[in-house]
Amino acid sequence: MQSARYAGPPMFARGRKRRTLVLAAVPLVVGIGIGMLIGGNLQSQSRQNTGVTTTTPAVPDQLEYTDMPCDPGSSVLVLHSLEGAMPESEVRVLLDYETMWVRHRESANPALRGQTALLSRRDDVCPVIVPEDTRFTQFIWLGPFPSDTAPALCEALFKVTGKNCIPAQVVR
Repeated sequence: MQSARYAGPPMFARGRKRRTLVLAAVPLVVGIGIGMLIGGNLQSQSRQNTGVTTTTPAVPDQLEYTDMPCDPGSSVLVLHSLEGAMPESEVRVLLDYETMWVRHRESANPALRGQTALLSRRDDVCPVIVPEDTRFTQFIWLGPFPSDTAPALCEALFKVTGKNCIPAQVVR
């Protein structure tokens, strides 16, 4: 007659690690189940959406160029000098980023309130700002501002004056 060997407690009750694993798996399974229930209910029940839909390809926004004002006693902040080979989508990202950053930092200096980043072609920039290097064909800038306040605005934007923020007088 053979005797049965004792194999110990049931698998799920062996040791602390297995209980922890089971306790961690239960919320995961419940979360997946809830997610599937919610996701399954997101389908539109209206009869309008039951037909075949045709999608039109998204037309990217055209870049809007602005003439830089060249009023005596005013300055602009030149944020980016761009080469002509830069794709429009990347220029759009820079414009949107700089506008977002100005809105984020406008509480640091009242002169920044309501400002947006603007884009100008080389021919539409004040003559004293145009660099000799002809690679640069587009400029992203803010302004105009009174010349005496422009350098402080670079600090308010957390930009390095002369590097990524150039307070430039438009008329010398």
